[in-house]
Formats: sequence, C-alpha cells, structure tokens
Amino acid sequence: MEELVICCMNRRLNDFLEDKYGGAFVVRNAGANVAPLMPLIKQAVREKGIDTITLVTHDDCGAMGKTFAVIKKGAEATDELKDELINQFKAVKFETRNQLEEKNTELQLSALKREFPNITVQAKPAKMSDIKVPEDNKEHKLLVLGPGKPEYSKIFKGLELMHSQCYIVQAPIYNAMPDIELAVKDLHAKEVFFVVSDKDNPRDVKRDADTASLKLTRLGAEVKRYDTRTVRKSFA
Repeated sequence: MEELVICCMNRRLNDFLEDKYGGAFVVRNAGANVAPLMPLIKQAVREKGIDTITLVTHDDCGAMGKTFAVIKKGAEATDELKDELINQFKAVKFETRNQLEEKNTELQLSALKREFPNITVQAKPAKMSDIKVPEDNKEHKLLVLGPGKPEYSKIFKGLELMHSQCYIVQAPIYNAMPDIELAVKDLHAKEVFFVVSDKDNPRDVKRDADTASLKLTRLGAEVKRYDTRTVRKSFA
C-alpha cells in the first residue's frame, strides 16, 4: 500500500507523525487544508501509485483558532490567508472552536473524496491529549521542507533543533506562503529554516526562498537556508 498523508503543520504532531506514518508520502500545511495542496496531491497520486489518502487533522489547532477569531471575532488576516484558508468556512455553521475543528475535518475529507473516488480516502484526527509532547519552551521555529517521508529526527539532529519546537510545512514555498506567514505572525515562529531537497530545481527554489525571505524579514523573523546535503553531514 502506498499512502499519502495530509497533515497539519502543528509542531506537536512531529514525533506522532514520524512514528505512525514514517513510510508515507507526507504533505503538511496549516490545518491540513486540501485546496492549495490539490495540484501536489494529484501529482503524487498519479506518479507514486497512491492507493490510500489519510487526512490527519487535530484538536486545539492554531490554524482553526485563527479562522475562528477572524470569522467570529473580526480579527485581522491577510487577503492571501483568507483566500487560501478562512473563506471556505464562511458558509459553515459552527459556534465553538471545537465545532469548527470538526467541520474542518468534514470539509477537507469531502473534498478529497470528490476528487479521488476510486481510492481509499480516510480521516484519522489526532487528539492532543493522547500525544506526549515535551514542555514548551516557547522558542518556536518553522521548518519548510519538500513533500516526502517525515524524516524529521535526522533534520532536527542536523540543525540542532528540538522536536517539539518546530512547526513544519511540507509543500512548495510558492503555494505555502500564507501558512508560513501564519506561523511567523500568529504562532510566533521567530526563525524560519528552508531545507531544500537535492531534487528541487535550485533556480526555482532560490527565487521562491528569496521572495519569502523578504516578507518574513519584514515580519521580524530570521531566515536561514540549507540543502539536505549540508544537513545530512550531521545525520550520523
């Protein structure tokens, strides 16, 4: 079975995801939001022989907290974040953040089932109360990786980072910028690490990373860039 996992970028899911879905092809963004990832998902299903798609949402979700605050309390958000994440919930009925999180699972699952009627599509929401996470030191960071297996432990070791302090986006930079900005502005990720795969087109990645760096620096984040070959030197 070839499995594709769509998961939220929440930092508390890192060890859980690596342990439970270590052999899967993984993509991650804010809230496990399917729409901006759909071209990538279609490509993976077509090229990798995916026969199972698993959606991993969770409770106490920062992306849903932001969405709730914007829709119910009038909080500010960028137009890009509204278009990518928030606006899809304007016609959804909910009164509490927990209800919104449940609706998110239903909405993303329905979109996947419509698009992929001939393969197994399932949702397996995670409960944060069931996941053991080390005490939060509040020094949050963001890793931006390419889609693929969740080999986070190697990267954490190579970059000398703590497992639970890093939000992780696994998607191309160009369609993950609203998620990246959300991590910096609302989830307080003060350092952003772009880790470039050997398989990525260096010119495209440099262009996208340079554009992202300008935005993030204005937001007060420190941006660092690595390639997997450099990080791999510390993988032993």
